[in-house]
Amino acid sequence: MRTLALLIVTLSLAGAGSARQAVPSHASAPAARPPAREVARVNGVVLTSDRLDASVNAMIPLESFHRTVNPQKLREFRDKALARLIDEELQYQAGVRLGVTVADADVAAGLALAKRRYTSAQAFDAALRRAGVSIEEVRREIRRSLIITKTHDRLVTSQCQVSRDEARRFFTANPDRFVMPEQLRIQAITIGVEPSSSAKQWSDARARAEDVLRQVKAGAPFRDLARKYSTDPSRESGGDMGLVHRGSLNDDFERATHDLKAGQVSGVVQTLFGFHIVRVADVQPPQKKTFAEVGEGIRKDLTKMRCDGMSEAWTAKLRARATIVVASPTPAVEPQAAGARDGRS
Repeated sequence: MRTLALLIVTLSLAGAGSARQAVPSHASAPAARPPAREVARVNGVVLTSDRLDASVNAMIPLESFHRTVNPQKLREFRDKALARLIDEELQYQAGVRLGVTVADADVAAGLALAKRRYTSAQAFDAALRRAGVSIEEVRREIRRSLIITKTHDRLVTSQCQVSRDEARRFFTANPDRFVMPEQLRIQAITIGVEPSSSAKQWSDARARAEDVLRQVKAGAPFRDLARKYSTDPSRESGGDMGLVHRGSLNDDFERATHDLKAGQVSGVVQTLFGFHIVRVADVQPPQKKTFAEVGEGIRKDLTKMRCDGMSEAWTAKLRARATIVVASPTPAVEPQAAGARDGRS
């Protein structure tokens, strides 16, 4: 099968350039290969099962970590992969209509990137032989991928960038979104108990916690008591658990600290893991962030939202104007072995 080489291509995107002419949408298959099935036609261009197999196998590791995939899930992967292939073909065709070209040097850079996924040039060549694919076909696939990327950059990426001034206006119009909530610096002493411990062990642990609390109230330094009695790793830092946002603690600790002011100590708090004494060492009030702190993040987030929206709208427009015929039925593909996907023998 040709899937391995097609998967290589998905890892081989490089920077765009220019060349003399566009390339055919799909490389023709030598007669020695088993014939690929037609899975769809996009404006008369046939999409074949080898490309679909490659796309499905590229998705499976992210979802299943190479475990067995049941037929229903495999069908979901197939449908998602086929939709992606159709969209890519439409984008490729749009690039061809626009006369988008890619420099040979960029194709060579993409090929070099693909080869670096393998332990050696010999391993790369062996992978291509197993897949029954020529190096020229890999180059054609890389060129095709780069044409898609370059077309997307021209029609979407170049037009969806959010300026710093736009980000500043968003910041000014949404002040409540950029406030650091109140933070507490928490210290804790934990008398740990295994959940499966006996009632007596739980009772003894509570008694120790109550005794430690009496020492705290008598004025003994909380930090020293944490180092002496706590069973939590935070004892090394005197029970210091750092700064936490109000509302981010578990329910038991939230209730215990809800009304505490800086310097105050809770009662004994029971959880699934034992008994705890919590001290609010400091309270930092809500703080409004400055644009200097968050401006670049706002710009990036807004740019992503705008670009995603424009990309979806562009693809939807391409689909609306296209003639798309999906072959039926199309058997689900079987996932490849993990080693075949990453070049390992």
